Amino acid sequence: MIVTVTLNPAVDEEYILPEFRPGGWSRATHVDRSPGGKGINVSMILSQLGCESAAMGFLAGFTGEYVRDVLRRHRITTNFVHVPGETRTNVYIVDEIGHIETGIAELGPYIPEDALGRLVTNFDRMLHRAHLVSIGGSLPPGVPQDFYRELVRNAKGKGIPTFIDAAGAPLMAALEAGPTVAKIDHRFMARVAGIPLTSIDNLIEIVSKVHDQGVEYAVTSYRSYGDVFFTPEGIYLAALDRRNFVSMFGAGDALMAGLVVAYDERMSAEECVRFSMACAYEDSLHVEKGVRSREAVEVLMDRIEVEKLS
Repeated sequence: MIVTVTLNPAVDEEYILPEFRPGGWSRATHVDRSPGGKGINVSMILSQLGCESAAMGFLAGFTGEYVRDVLRRHRITTNFVHVPGETRTNVYIVDEIGHIETGIAELGPYIPEDALGRLVTNFDRMLHRAHLVSIGGSLPPGVPQDFYRELVRNAKGKGIPTFIDAAGAPLMAALEAGPTVAKIDHRFMARVAGIPLTSIDNLIEIVSKVHDQGVEYAVTSYRSYGDVFFTPEGIYLAALDRRNFVSMFGAGDALMAGLVVAYDERMSAEECVRFSMACAYEDSLHVEKGVRSREAVEVLMDRIEVEKLS
């Protein structure tokens, strides 16, 4: 079973506006509401791709119940620790005329120490059934910045491939444990490494530093339409055709879900790149997060521009 971990889930609300004008009222032409958080998004997309998963993390209040119920309706196993308060709501606004996307994220509920202990206990039990773990997203208040490192180490200790998609201090701590796959916030890593983002060579240097920490696959974005992949078979640059993009809201999580499936099915490195990028591409072609089907993704694989850099 694939296990996803989302410590700070959300209800995502996406509003499509003909024109977004700050300081006044705007009427949305379309609204999409769905469970969110990186791990949960991965679980939802895995379901759309025909793969089973179990979603873990913390939930709170009425919005937490909504998240759990939607996941169960998609036949996703749930194993959440419930805490006081309310699961956060995130708002995402797409301006159709200005082609500008704006996001507003809440912090999330405070996580008590005893709830952290229950989560670790549940996670270790789930590792007996898991063959791959995907961890991602921000940390809610009360969760130590190095918490992802503990989860990665526990999974790695049982020989389970572990994916991480995070930023800042939580990402740095997780990298110390040597996850199998890491999606990197390249701007943050550039600040840490002191390497300016002036060329593709500098991006390769950043991704290579992550690979040197024992990460098998490292991925980071390149401009606004591509990604650099450091793989066991070389370094690849993959790019998308932006002309048909509708919304990039969930594209990063779609890429991660595609990489989970491709890795789990033992695709070649180039196939992993193409399949994961095709998932991101398919997600970007409509307002709703996720992909319409595996077939819709596979049709796009040949449209991904892939260049092997080394």
